[in-house]
Order: sequence, then structure tokens, then C-alpha cells
Amino acid sequence: MHYTFNNLMRIGASAAIFLLCSSYSYAQKAHKDVKAVSDSLKTDTVFNLKEVTVSGARIIQKVDRQVILPTQTIVKHSTNGYDLLKKLMIPTISVDEVQHAITSSAGSVQIRINDVKANQSDILALQPDEVVRVEFIDNPGVRYNEDGLAAVINYIVKRRYAGYVGGLSTTQAFTTGFNNSNAYFKYNHKKSEFSLSYNFSYRDYDKQHTDQYATYLQPNGIERNINYLGFNNTMAYNAHTLQLGYNLASPDQYVLNVRFDFGWMNAPYSGGIMRVEETGKADLLQYNRNANHDRTPSLDLYYSVNLPHKQTLAVDVVGTYIGTNYSHRQLEYLFDETLDKTIAGKALHDYSYKTDGKKYSLISEAIYTKTFSKLAAFSSGFNYTVSRTDNKYTGSNNVNTILNTNNVYGFAQLQGQAGIFNYQLGVGANYVSIEQSVDGFHKWTFRPQIMLSANPLKNVNIRYTGRLRTNNPSLAWLSEVRQQSSTLQAYDGNAALTSYNIYSNDIRVTWNTPKFSLYSQGGFQHMPDPIMMSILPQKQDDGSYLYIWKPENQKKFEDWTWNTSLTWHAIKNVLDLMVSCNYEKDKSRGLTYSHDYDFWGYQFYGDLTLGKWNISYWFRNSFKSLWGEDITGGENGSNLEITYRHKNVQVGLGCLLLGYAQGYNYTNETNSRYYRSTSSTRIKDNGNMLFFSFAYNFSHGRKYNAGNRIIENSDHDSGIR
Repeated sequence: MHYTFNNLMRIGASAAIFLLCSSYSYAQKAHKDVKAVSDSLKTDTVFNLKEVTVSGARIIQKVDRQVILPTQTIVKHSTNGYDLLKKLMIPTISVDEVQHAITSSAGSVQIRINDVKANQSDILALQPDEVVRVEFIDNPGVRYNEDGLAAVINYIVKRRYAGYVGGLSTTQAFTTGFNNSNAYFKYNHKKSEFSLSYNFSYRDYDKQHTDQYATYLQPNGIERNINYLGFNNTMAYNAHTLQLGYNLASPDQYVLNVRFDFGWMNAPYSGGIMRVEETGKADLLQYNRNANHDRTPSLDLYYSVNLPHKQTLAVDVVGTYIGTNYSHRQLEYLFDETLDKTIAGKALHDYSYKTDGKKYSLISEAIYTKTFSKLAAFSSGFNYTVSRTDNKYTGSNNVNTILNTNNVYGFAQLQGQAGIFNYQLGVGANYVSIEQSVDGFHKWTFRPQIMLSANPLKNVNIRYTGRLRTNNPSLAWLSEVRQQSSTLQAYDGNAALTSYNIYSNDIRVTWNTPKFSLYSQGGFQHMPDPIMMSILPQKQDDGSYLYIWKPENQKKFEDWTWNTSLTWHAIKNVLDLMVSCNYEKDKSRGLTYSHDYDFWGYQFYGDLTLGKWNISYWFRNSFKSLWGEDITGGENGSNLEITYRHKNVQVGLGCLLLGYAQGYNYTNETNSRYYRSTSSTRIKDNGNMLFFSFAYNFSHGRKYNAGNRIIENSDHDSGIR
């Protein structure tokens, strides 16, 4: 019998799952010969926080978060913040340590270190043995003013009082242009810490292509059915981040932090090439090639001070410049026998343009906190952001878009206990002003939130959260610029867009013991006047139709979600397993359309540690969701990695997307009155991608608490479409 390489990889994936799930009896025996290091929390230790009493569990439940205590075995076999977070198996959170991605199906995930918003370089430079605990805030309060934020992960870290820490790591594919590398060094002397880090990412793919089938329905009843056949296309980029930092801290008195970041990214080519086939017409070729170069320097100044009577005050100021050079080549050819011959000829249409983008922003924030007891605390603060965006488009579009924005946000939050309930009450007020020439909008919005939790049974916590928040239109959508991509399609901005409210309710139940952890959450969201796309046919002078994609405030959007995760610590410090399942039902109601969609998702993670060896396997199906009239698919996952650790060095071999020879497969579907489409974008380069990993960390000196920085801000929105 003959097997293809893809079949062998699928067999390997099945074998990996079998190995992790069926190794209980073998690992039980091997465990007797492994020198196990005791957990950070001993099994006979009892924590009584008057919120929930947990004996010997890894998780402590608080009113607004779960506090997760890494075991020493997990710490020992982790190389950075991504690796550590993956091994903690946090429900609803997916960690791809190969791609350096932390995601949630419910929205974006914000990462913090000692309450400081962290970037990729910070997470990679995190020393696992410095992490005391990880806080999982699965329903952020009014303190976090960020659109679409589903969760906050906060690493609590103790730093060194004197000495140094440093390291480097790399992940390199054998046959694919894929590399992630970083290096860092920190030096501590008494109250001062000096830090330097550098992060590098590189991709070079040549097997990315998109296939699509589309139907254009004209108002006069005529249908045009078009088949788009994709060619393999190249995609490449290299991204760099350099960070310099200085921290001066007396933990019981003050913290001063100065940080300079400089990021630059060069993406010389991306896009797609497709042959266009339509019955009764000559074949065409759509050629799209993009190039992008970004420079983003920023300076961050932070200061916090502890005041008498358990009070603190923190102030943060961040100045950022985003410079962008973007080139978009969009041409249409009459297909002439071969791809090379066609491109060498004269284009029928040229929709290309270039963008010279400049954005300046200043973010200022201050937060005051007053602690009354272990349970009761009050906090308030404000954030003021001002920015100016100046993007100049030349080519098929010749226009200069200047956007001036002002954003003021203030909040107050009270946390305490009333009888059997722990509560958190908060309200935020937001003023947004965005102006483009004589157009723009000015709006006040309010963001109240209530959170109640109780512990009806030992180790069981039930929590209800109700909140209102507001989403604002992006700067790119507000730009009145038409970008035409073919003779049939164009994209418009809309300066008349207004922000919209999101009303949310959810109930969460958790059950945590030393052996098992159960997490189950159900929620409902209602959004009146959401910003979603309309697809509108526009008749041209020659009688043909141009289909316009335009963002508009539609009628409403609703979704119901449910997520359940079960974690089994099968053998202490040896075998951990997690399985999770989520369901989502979406209802999209536009000005001229109505759509419903149901989706089931699931993932599995297993981690086996035997002495210096570690085997981990992670699987996730592709998440899909409805928004407007589009059903979009995310990334699937199937990663296997085997590592060996000796002292401060760890080496490993792994396979990305094990069993998926076609690599990543992003599927999209649109079903509108005038346009229907199904498409699939594959990146074959990542399929069954074998890679090598290496990490080396070194340190010297004793630790102390360098003080927690409780706020940080950053700006990454260039406003370019």
C-alpha cells in the first residue's frame, strides 16, 4: 500500500493525539523515576480570599478575574511568555507559540506585564521563572477602553534587585521562508533596570493563491457568473522591533519608566494573481501587487506614586509617529496564452495608486486608586488622545485626506462585597470628535457595567456581567476615497459614519479543583446601528455596472455565544489535557438584507513532560463568523512539537499544520442581493512545515518587586486603506 506525504502526516497527527491521551499508565510509572518539583501552591495550602476558598488548586477565582499559578514544572519547560501561556491552558484563549499569536474567538486579547500593556518583544523577553502568577481577566471592566476587547492576560512578574538576565531564541523552518527570532538583555542595579530587546520576523512564501466563484446580479435581471482561478503568488515581509528601556523603582514609593520603541517593517510584495473566466467573454487576468514600508518610533513616559492611606496615582504620556509608504498595483490584462506573456503586454486598465502616510498622536492618561480592604477598592481616571492623520494618495486616486481626532475617556469603578455577593460597578464616559475637512462627527457615549459573583458551592463560582460599550468607525473608513480594484468592483469610504453601542450580557460558571478545571460561559450581544458593508450596483456611462462596497450604519446585529472548556491534570507535573467547544449564532440585519449563521468550534491541547523531554500537541478547527453579509473563516491549527531541555538550553523539532498539506485555508462567503461569492485562500508553504527551535536564557542576581506599572498606551492605526 502506498501513502502520500499528506496521509503520513495525518497518521502522525493521530499518533500524537494517541500518545498524549493514552500515555497515562506509562507516564504513571515513569513519574516515579522523575524528580518532580513541587507546585508553586502546595496541596495542603489553603487560600481564603473571602471570594472563594480553593484548596490545592492552580486557579484562584476573583470577582473579575482568574488568578493562575504556574507550577515549577511548567516554568522549567517554558522558554518565553508565549510558551508559558500555552502550557497554562487558559480557557477561550488560543496560543500559537510558533506564529507568536494569542487569540480568542470572542474578540481581541490584550497582553500586559505587571499591568503594563505588552508587545511581542516584551512577551518573548519574559523570563518564565520570574512569573509569579498570571491573571486572566475574561470580561474586562470599564478600566479597559478598547473596542472589541474580549480578554486581558496579565503576567505578574518579580524582577531582579541586582544582576542581569538575557537570552535569545529562534524558530526556523527547514524548507520554507519562515523565521521568528529575538534577543534581549536586562541589567539591574539597586533601584534601576536598563533593558534592550530586538525582535525579528521573516516570511517568504511562493505558494499562496486564491480561487473564487462569483455571481454579479444586475438590477435589470441579468446575471454574470465569473470564475477566478488563482496562480501561485509570492508574499514576503521582514519586521523588526527595537526597544530601549529604563526603570527606576522603589516598590513601596514610586515607579518611573522611560521606554523608546522603534518598529519598522518592509513588505516588498504581496497580493494575488487570478485568471478571470466568463462565458461568452475573453479571459482576463487580474494582477495585484502591493508593497509597504512602515516606520513607527514612539516615546513612553510613565510615573506612579504611592500616597498615604493606600492610595496610588499613575500618569502615562505616549508620543507616536507612524510613517507609511504604500504602493498598490492593480492592473487588468487580456489573457494571452501564459502568465508571463500576459504581464509583458499592455494593461487594459490600471487602478494603481501610492500612499504617503503620516500620523502623529499624543496619548495622556492618569489613574487614581484607593484601597479600603482586601475586597473593597475604588478607582477612577481619564484618557485623552489627540491625533492628526495626513495621507496623500496619488495615481488612479489623487487626493489628500486629513483627519483630526480628539478622544476623551473617563471612568469610575467600585469593587466590594455585599452579603454573599462580590460586585464590581463601573461607568465610563467617552467623547469622540473626528473631522475631515467640513465633515465629521462629535459624540458623547456612556459605558456602564455591573458584575456580580457568588460561590454557592465549594470551588464553584457563578458570575453575571452586564455592560454597554461603544465602537467607533476606523480612520480608514472615514476617508472619502474610492479605490477601484477591477472593472466590476470598487471600495468607498463614508465620512457620515457614526459610532454605535454594544449591549452585552453573559453568565459564567467555573469549577476548579487540583485535578480538574471546568469553565462554561454563555453570552448575548445586541448592536443597533452597527457599521457593516453594503454592496451597491452603480450604473456607468457605458451601461455596465460597477459594484461598490461601502461601510454604512446598518439596522442591527445580534449574537449568542457559548463556550465550555475542561482541563484535566491527569498526572501532576507530567500530563495535562484540555478540550473545549464553542457555539455561536449570529443574526445580521442590514438596511436591505437579513442573514443568520450558526457555527461550532472545538480545540484540543495535550502536554506530556518526561524528565527533560516535553511533547505537546495542539489542534483547532477554523473559526467562522458572520458580519454584515460575509461569512469569514480564520486559521486552523495542528501543531506538534518535541523539545529537550538541558540547564538553560532548550532545543526542539516540530511541525506546523501537521496533516494539512494545503496549509492555511481561509474560506469566505458572501450572499447579498446583487453579489454572491465563495472563495478560498491557501498558503501551502505552511502545510506540514517542519521547523527547528532553539532557546538559551541566562541570569544572575537576586529578585525583588520592581513595582507594578498599571497603565500603558500605544498607537498602531495608520488610517490607510
